[in-house]
Amino acid sequence: MLSDTMIALDSSEPRQVLAAAWDAFDVARRVADTITWEAGADELQALAAAQSCAAGRALLPLPESGRPVDTPIVEAGPEGLDPWIDLLHQVDASLARLSDGQSTEARGALVEAAGHAAAGAVALASVRRR
Repeated sequence: MLSDTMIALDSSEPRQVLAAAWDAFDVARRVADTITWEAGADELQALAAAQSCAAGRALLPLPESGRPVDTPIVEAGPEGLDPWIDLLHQVDASLARLSDGQSTEARGALVEAAGHAAAGAVALASVRRR
């Protein structure tokens, strides 16, 4: 799932990028929700990550096809979150790239969603201290 989403985020087809970003926000939100109450986790940062992902997803259109991916098992330790942090950074970059050449309204929504991806990545990186 993760590799397919990352490949789709690099697509030149806007619909594919938007669907992949929506899916990435959705799964990263569920990852953040899953780890919120772990012993030693910073629950406020986990909640902030989940909130950022939900806010970013809300700015994007629903995917036209496909089904939600299962909530993944998150590996232990800070490095267990690295794939999801990297995914959110890629969402940020992909939405920023996609925003170029869009109408003012579309550009604004994409830039805002990209900002939520960046904020979610930062918050998620803070959940499990290194």
